[in-house]
Amino acid sequence: MHIVFIHRGVYPERIGGTYSYIYELGRGLASRGHRVRVIASTSEPTAPAPYEHEGMLIYKYAFRRVNPVASTLQHLRNSERLFHEIATEEAVDILTIHEAQLGYRAARSALGRSVCQLPTFHAPVFLEFRFGVQWKLEKERSPMKRAALRLTAPPMEYWQRKYERGVLEQAYAINVLSKYSKSHIANEFPSIDLDRVYVIPGGVDTDRFRPAADRGALRAQLGIDDSVVELLTVRKLAPRMGLENLIQAIPRIAAAASDLGRRVHLTVCGDGALMPVLRGLASELGVADAVTLAGRVTDNDLVQHYQASDLFVLPTAAMEGFGISTVEALSVNLPVVGTPAGATPEILQAIDPALLTRDTSAEAIAYAVTAWLGRREEESGTDRYRQEVLAKYSWDHVTDLMEAHYGDRLETFRRRPA
Repeated sequence: MHIVFIHRGVYPERIGGTYSYIYELGRGLASRGHRVRVIASTSEPTAPAPYEHEGMLIYKYAFRRVNPVASTLQHLRNSERLFHEIATEEAVDILTIHEAQLGYRAARSALGRSVCQLPTFHAPVFLEFRFGVQWKLEKERSPMKRAALRLTAPPMEYWQRKYERGVLEQAYAINVLSKYSKSHIANEFPSIDLDRVYVIPGGVDTDRFRPAADRGALRAQLGIDDSVVELLTVRKLAPRMGLENLIQAIPRIAAAASDLGRRVHLTVCGDGALMPVLRGLASELGVADAVTLAGRVTDNDLVQHYQASDLFVLPTAAMEGFGISTVEALSVNLPVVGTPAGATPEILQAIDPALLTRDTSAEAIAYAVTAWLGRREEESGTDRYRQEVLAKYSWDHVTDLMEAHYGDRLETFRRRPA
């Protein structure tokens, strides 16, 4: 099959859940003999010529951030141009768009409509945008800026929703990574036939994310004392990720750990606009010494953080479409406490309902982590977290599912009435 992905960026220039997803799925399909092309933007001033990476052929266009309207038009024009170049050179079997604001014009073009379109719907972008706007309005002190935000946000949300609806309506079938994401389509886009929506989860590289050969030696190397309970989260520092609630929970968690003769330390891996807010909050709560904001870390360091930690905490406040970091943690046999936001219950409920907090508040996070502290010794020697991943979320397994899905949909697409 000749498969084209369209997304905002491509790993390793861009990191994050969807970028990892496309990279792993793309290289998995390429290793099985499929011709995989990826269209993405680059922040470099000049786009490189198409180049091969892990068996995929990467097509980039130079992108310069201006205002939201001009930036969106850049994406739409360039992704459509590159898609037409690829499809003119060789007929495309499957077009899979991962962000509607980039692929809308390609999807709605005459050439795009002749192709089997199987977009992946990760989450409603317009709802993420709305969540971010609400957070900014709460934090913004300037009345003029708040007024401007209230004025410009509704038309931006309107167009984002229009692009998403347009791509979904044009699709022959739609892939989602969770039942939760499918529910968003049902609620927000009632014109879409849910029989065309297929749930296939994301995956994790289980060879890379595996338990350390000598965890004690790794913790010593990283300077983590045996008396420390090392908590970890890996997040983009954005409002919906719930990181403020997690830091607000640290004083309560630290007090509970102290009663057990332990100390607590939290490492936050990731970068984003909330960095100064989180740093100020930790200082204000008196837990600055117990919280490390590590920023963006290397791939090797990320794996080591997972391997050396005692507990992963996923504090999402809203819209967790799947949870790549959750399965990465589980793959190294690291237990995860997560909020019941988005798709997290679909992963954790099957392992242990006690790993889910009662809600997304700081109090609920503190309660669930404290409860885990009290029973952690009972789980010494278990490998049930990694076994769950090996059974459901290895990339070999997920690629099997997606390859069959693409093949089946393409076959029926070709047999459809003219």
